[in-house]
Amino acid sequence: MSKLANLLFQRRLFFISVALLFSFNLFSQTFILNEDFSSAGGSIPPYGWINDAIVGEAEDLWHFDNPGNRVVNFPVIGTFAIFDSEQISNDGNAESVVLETPFFDATVSQEILLSFDHYFLGGNGASGSIEVFDGDEWFVIKNFTDTTDNPVREILDLSGFAGGVPNAKLRFLWAGDSIGFWAIDNISIYTPFPTDAGVTGLDHPAMPFPAGTHPIRVTLANFGANTLVATSIHWTVNGVEQTPYAWSGSLSSGTRESGITIGDYAFVSGKKTVFKIWQTGPNGEDDGYAQNDTTIKILYTALCGTYTVGGSNPDFENFEEVATALNNAGITCPVIFEVRDGVYDEQIKLYEISGVSQVNTVTFR
Repeated sequence: MSKLANLLFQRRLFFISVALLFSFNLFSQTFILNEDFSSAGGSIPPYGWINDAIVGEAEDLWHFDNPGNRVVNFPVIGTFAIFDSEQISNDGNAESVVLETPFFDATVSQEILLSFDHYFLGGNGASGSIEVFDGDEWFVIKNFTDTTDNPVREILDLSGFAGGVPNAKLRFLWAGDSIGFWAIDNISIYTPFPTDAGVTGLDHPAMPFPAGTHPIRVTLANFGANTLVATSIHWTVNGVEQTPYAWSGSLSSGTRESGITIGDYAFVSGKKTVFKIWQTGPNGEDDGYAQNDTTIKILYTALCGTYTVGGSNPDFENFEEVATALNNAGITCPVIFEVRDGVYDEQIKLYEISGVSQVNTVTFR
């Protein structure tokens, strides 16, 4: 091969390589920041993060050891971030506390999304805010004042603030006074796949609710860059597959639709019901990232009557399940828990139980 031919061949390979790289970047996903708080402990955040009390006592900080033993459901597992106002700052004085990421470089793309799982329990004027630093100043992009589901996955579009920014930041700001908490986990900041969707929440029914037939309503989110126009929503109840629902509509990148009715289900009084709900085939294509397709939710109808705890084929495996049911579902008549022999190494906290009265009591025996 002549020197000229060899040079032309090398240039052709170079342009092919550049074209392949450009094509790969268009159809791939880049994670800019991932945090599950597994390296945190006590009130010490992960490396590079800031945990700071802006208003209040110096010890009014986010914690990573769940000091109030709050029950937060899957996929919030293991170590997670929580500001527990009732547990940490129950002094009658207001507090304002931030949990702030390190600087991150978002120059990889103009399209930047944030997703995270959280449970916000409000009260006494408490609020939780998500703020983004665009290199010059902070902007509030989301604010929570009402209690959320336990938990809910959020997806927020940061593109207008962090897209293309080399020194962006994100922070979670709790402001309250002695009541409520905010638990956060599984934070991801990333560039989206072209096609990527997921079911992020079971909206209805919400505990407490009575036994009987109820419509099942969910939230569908578009995690992808392309507008979502169609997908198939599948679901199981206690492992039994239900009739899929064919959704169609229009969801732009980083948005979601709530209250989608996918069917009905007949609930039995006081029984644990496990829902698994997911989507497949967004826009008739393969999903870019299957790990965010699915939501799992455990529901209990209001309790009434006698239930077993522990042992073989119980109504409740342990006291944590009992506490979850009582705190969230409440009761409609006197309730008795028959506790079977066993080892129960647990700590639980019972709050004001809906439906309890001098007549409608709760008994453990």
